Amino acid sequence: MKRSDASAAGETAKVNSPIIEPHSDWAAIEAEAHSRPPLDIDYSDAQIWCWSLQEKDEKPNVWPDIFDPSKRHQIIKLDDGILRFERHTEFVSITYVGKTVPSLQILAIIGACPARQLTGIKIILSSKPKPDVAHIFGEQRLFGGNTFFDGVIVTTSFRTDDDGLVPYVVTGEFDDGFGRGRLVKRLIDLEIYRMISLLTLPLVRKASKSLRDLESRAEKAVLSLSVDDRIALGQSIDSAAGILADVGAIQSRTRYRIAASNAYYDIVNARLDSLKEVPLGQRQTLRGFIEHRLAPAIATIQAFDRRTEQISATVRSAMELARTQLEQILQAQNQKLLTSMERRARQQILLAQAVEGLSVAAISYYGIGLVSYVLKGLPDFAVEDSLIVALAVPVVILISVIFTRRARRHIPKIAMDSSTLKE
Repeated sequence: MKRSDASAAGETAKVNSPIIEPHSDWAAIEAEAHSRPPLDIDYSDAQIWCWSLQEKDEKPNVWPDIFDPSKRHQIIKLDDGILRFERHTEFVSITYVGKTVPSLQILAIIGACPARQLTGIKIILSSKPKPDVAHIFGEQRLFGGNTFFDGVIVTTSFRTDDDGLVPYVVTGEFDDGFGRGRLVKRLIDLEIYRMISLLTLPLVRKASKSLRDLESRAEKAVLSLSVDDRIALGQSIDSAAGILADVGAIQSRTRYRIAASNAYYDIVNARLDSLKEVPLGQRQTLRGFIEHRLAPAIATIQAFDRRTEQISATVRSAMELARTQLEQILQAQNQKLLTSMERRARQQILLAQAVEGLSVAAISYYGIGLVSYVLKGLPDFAVEDSLIVALAVPVVILISVIFTRRARRHIPKIAMDSSTLKE
């Protein structure tokens, strides 16, 4: 009976569970939350070698058969250790974990990868509380301190050794292999992102000269915008537009790397915080070294970014001011043109009035002449012809005025009708 109830409850749960179509990226998001976990390092004394590689652009990119480059994360178990393949946004990392240094076969596999090395780290785990590190670092200055694990000390010189890797020595006891893996992962992230965040610095240094030239050009362009000549203002606006185009080209070349450096720098600071490092005697800590060397470089990169934005903002503001000034000049010129047109219109009116008066006088003169010729052809009246002509003068003038004004009123209407027919 109890089994039947349990079975029924299970069936009910299955029936009542909603069937919802998952998001297309749901699997990738869930996998990302669990990707690249810390390795479980069971060896109390171990060697961890990690290479950060940037793939070459040449085609085909043929990786050694041991790797599957289509996967983002891959763990390969070997007889003398493991290899871990990780694909990041702009680089690939390969990590070797074993009791001893990697064999020549493993090093040959790494060397056959179609990529260039960006950076690398070598971590030597030792259970001895005070191992002899002179054979590793020689007389180099050492950095490091105690970590969040009691009695676990990290030591490094931050200098690349003959294998092209930066050696770290981690000494002390761990409770389990997962604890070793956590610390190892943080140190790997710290070293890789510390170096990759500096990739922008050479690019910024190369572009600094061009940026200084643009700043000088922008200053001259802003000063040249104070003129009141329309042609000179137009030339200044064209020059400012050229400066904006050049600044945009620099930003397009550096924008991605600057954003990447800022993101990597945040990761470095997060890893330093997670180490909870405590100074060891008078030795400078990892944080002290990194902040002293890395922070100024990142500040230089960020200052370069601010300078490009400032040039763009300054030139855009100057161009807006120039456009406003140019509009004011055009408005003033238009006002002068309107005034001139008004003056010409008045002159035309006066001229038309004068022409109208002359037209009335001419028409009246010819009209009176016609009256005189008509009277000469008619028989004599009781009234003298000269008197009739004199009396006809005001009548002819009045008729001339009436017909002249009527003709002038009809001219605009005729012009409008003709333009309508043309359309």
